[in-house]
Amino acid sequence: MKTYPVSFLFLLQQVSLGGLFALAVTPFQDLERGFYKSTTGVLVVMALLALWGKVDLYLKSYLPGDGLMATIDLSIFILFVVLILIYFVSLWGERVWIRARAFSTALLLGLAGLVLTSFGFHDAPIGSIETVLYPFSFLLSSLLLGAVTVGMLIGHWYLIDAGQSLDPFLRVFRFFVVVLIIHTSFLVFAPAVLYFLGAPQAVEGVEKLWNDHFFLLAARLCVSQVGPLILSYMIWQTLKIPNTMAATGLFYIALLGVVVGEILGRQLLSLTTLPL
Repeated sequence: MKTYPVSFLFLLQQVSLGGLFALAVTPFQDLERGFYKSTTGVLVVMALLALWGKVDLYLKSYLPGDGLMATIDLSIFILFVVLILIYFVSLWGERVWIRARAFSTALLLGLAGLVLTSFGFHDAPIGSIETVLYPFSFLLSSLLLGAVTVGMLIGHWYLIDAGQSLDPFLRVFRFFVVVLIIHTSFLVFAPAVLYFLGAPQAVEGVEKLWNDHFFLLAARLCVSQVGPLILSYMIWQTLKIPNTMAATGLFYIALLGVVVGEILGRQLLSLTTLPL
């Protein structure tokens, strides 16, 4: 089935885009540039791996959608990767205007590519509820993956420079919690919305979800939503001490839960065509 390899590969693309959004939350003037170099380096690796896979799938006519849409999708992502690489390299120089434009343009292109890719996972007409819910779901997953990844990485930076203000760490943490709550709410209510307002394919997918894959959905919610929500409370308590080392360790566990949950979500997408 095409859906699973494409959606699994899409996860890497989402990490790189969501990571940029999480970096945008941080106060650039309050953190050493070394943090942005190391964190962006991780995002670049994710983006390059995703590009490698997308090119391979494109050559095999395996990307979703028709030939033109697949070509546009790949072209946009190539430009995204080029821009994130330009931003990464610019961190070693002082041309701030190049860095700022590369960063902001990469965000816009990443969003455009995410929306375009989401259209390949459903056959509903333009103007349907799927046209809104699918890209919104993928965006929330991207933001959550990026937030928990950058949260874990910024925690490591505090182990290196323990004397700095907690404000950047707290900003990323709050961003993570807000996205986690919104994403959890979406996963709870999206099946009902698609069942009552979606196209026949979505209605069939919801019926299949409840009849055949309910326990997989429950596992997805427990691992990637309930668990990290509990961990977020624990992270908050450790940051109040403050104990950034313990908070970083908890972010590690939250990252594991979110990634495993997203993999389960890709399996649900493959089995039911629902963006869960």
